[in-house]
Amino acid sequence: MRRGLAAARVDQILAALTFAASQAEVWLAGDASFLARAGSAVVVAIATGSIAVRRSYPAAVGIGVQAVLVLAELLSLSTDPAGPPFVAVGWFCALYALAVWTTPRWFWIGLAFFAVSDLLPGLVHGHVNANVGTFTLVAAIAMLLARRVVGDRDRRLGLAERERELTAREAVVEERARIARELHDAIAHNVSMMVVQAGAERRIVDPGATSTRETLQTIEQIGRGALTEMRRLVGMLRSDAADPLAPQPGLGDVPTLVDQVIAAGLPVDLRIEGEARQLPVGIELSAYRIVQEALTNALKHAGRAHASVAVRYGPDSLELEILDDGPGSEAAVPGGGHGLVGMRERVALYGGRFDARGEPGGGFAVRVLLPVR
Repeated sequence: MRRGLAAARVDQILAALTFAASQAEVWLAGDASFLARAGSAVVVAIATGSIAVRRSYPAAVGIGVQAVLVLAELLSLSTDPAGPPFVAVGWFCALYALAVWTTPRWFWIGLAFFAVSDLLPGLVHGHVNANVGTFTLVAAIAMLLARRVVGDRDRRLGLAERERELTAREAVVEERARIARELHDAIAHNVSMMVVQAGAERRIVDPGATSTRETLQTIEQIGRGALTEMRRLVGMLRSDAADPLAPQPGLGDVPTLVDQVIAAGLPVDLRIEGEARQLPVGIELSAYRIVQEALTNALKHAGRAHASVAVRYGPDSLELEILDDGPGSEAAVPGGGHGLVGMRERVALYGGRFDARGEPGGGFAVRVLLPVR
């Protein structure tokens, strides 16, 4: 759960608890009249209920709660049956929201309103208690300090969170473009082979087999058209730097990959379970890249550790499990890929299941299930 959503949920729970407790105290304690109890119930309901929305509407809550409490005092609507702590909790929460989460303009408006309204009952009654003036001054200073210290910290945290979200979105877009380029290269190779074979067969087929020749010619034309459209659609995803024209890897290249990782310093055990078979080119490519990213993560973050790779061929699925016994890290891998982002996007492309987490006994595990249709 995101930090903002969790904090809002805490506010809602606090509002519900203080509202219920204050209403019970209003109606069950003391011997005030029904009218006085009703007035107090309204006041404490506003003061405590506002806690639930103070993050969304900090200026309205801060000014509104202060105005209600001052108006209640001017109208002599006693809040004694439910006095402290419940009204005080709502009041402090409202002033905190006003001090920390409002824009500069609304903060200064709210601070001025607080200072004037806090002294207003004394001015109306013809005498301002020195203690009230001191309390108002101290509260105003506290709001200024909270604005400076906590408000600046929260704004920095919010900015950092937005930057992280933007970075994550950029990583997803870049990874999807990379996947599209790789799939284009792999599929284009297969379609090219189909076109070449159809053209070659059309040239040697019996001249009397008109229907067969026409069918092969149609296959060749459609294949060439598909290649042209693929190049046009994927061309916009190409980076300025030329991509190397190399065959795209598959599961058959995983043993070579494991040997390279072992040579780089990470001991790896490879297990292949089930009957190995040729899978769709996209599945092969994605599976290889997932193993590559997971082992790269382990190599960079696991330290002195061991890793294991399990490739399981099922009747209608392919399972991958990459484990290491190091301290682990979920950080994205800088460089060509984006670590967990890339793996998650590749699995989502085929409607599979992806799970990456630290193990209870230490280490990190990546588990993937790719459906094979």
